[in-house]
Amino acid sequence: MPNILTNAKDVKVAQSALKPFMATLLPMRAFSSNFSPEPADKLDTIRVPIVGAPSPSSDFGGSYTANADSSIDVAPVQLNRHKYKTVHVTAREAAETALNVLETLVGSAVKQLAQDVLQDIFTEITAANYGAPAIAALASTAFDYKKVLGVRESCANARMPSTDRALVLDAAYFSNLLGDDIVAKSFMTPVALPGVVDGHIRRLAGFDVYETTILPNSDEKLVGFAGHPSCLAVAMRYLQPVAQYDEAGAVTDPETGLTFGYLRYTETSSNRIFVTVECLYGFKVAIPSGLKRIVKP
Repeated sequence: MPNILTNAKDVKVAQSALKPFMATLLPMRAFSSNFSPEPADKLDTIRVPIVGAPSPSSDFGGSYTANADSSIDVAPVQLNRHKYKTVHVTAREAAETALNVLETLVGSAVKQLAQDVLQDIFTEITAANYGAPAIAALASTAFDYKKVLGVRESCANARMPSTDRALVLDAAYFSNLLGDDIVAKSFMTPVALPGVVDGHIRRLAGFDVYETTILPNSDEKLVGFAGHPSCLAVAMRYLQPVAQYDEAGAVTDPETGLTFGYLRYTETSSNRIFVTVECLYGFKVAIPSGLKRIVKP
């Protein structure tokens, strides 16, 4: 079992940090996953279930067990990634404004940790792994609703399951899509709040839509992708510490299992309190036809 945080201040700081952690990792819903607060060591292997399209239905021929197989596979994912972020406060800062300082610092650290983890996962989305892009390369100013329909058609041609599709877009492409006339007119009362006020497009052309600012800036020229969860397998666990800390435990979202580790310890020589947040995770390509890239010129 993972360590449990027992100090009330640490529990409050950790739970406050869980919200920005989850918000940053929202595009992770586009992938197949196996997340848990259960402890693991680096380089352990986790089995991630990959569910593709079901087999066709059958004419009854005397047995209901015929043609019962589904396209269900398991991807072994090694926990070979370990990222962390550490913050600190002096003893005086902790004594005078302890909770607010720690909440602010740890919240920012966890958000940065989540961004770095997600950007690392995005590096797996390459031409070598997933082939040709969904549509021809185009600038953000040319990305509109008709281009989304082109992406949709590309997904259909690849026999990507129509359910659970996600569309993840760079902020510039998302913003241009938000201003598209067809999309803008769809934000009518009482559904105007997500688009006009919050700048969200929750569903469009059969996709769950996510905005991101952290797609890798590389020769891949990736500005987004459309995918089914079968495209990529991601695993995450709690790295059980072997040293003694003032407080140590797993901080987990009860719905998804997304987890980060929380460590608090002191350095007597400098009279400082440190908090480290960390992620132990891994990822790998699952079904290449389950993802279509979107690229810039």
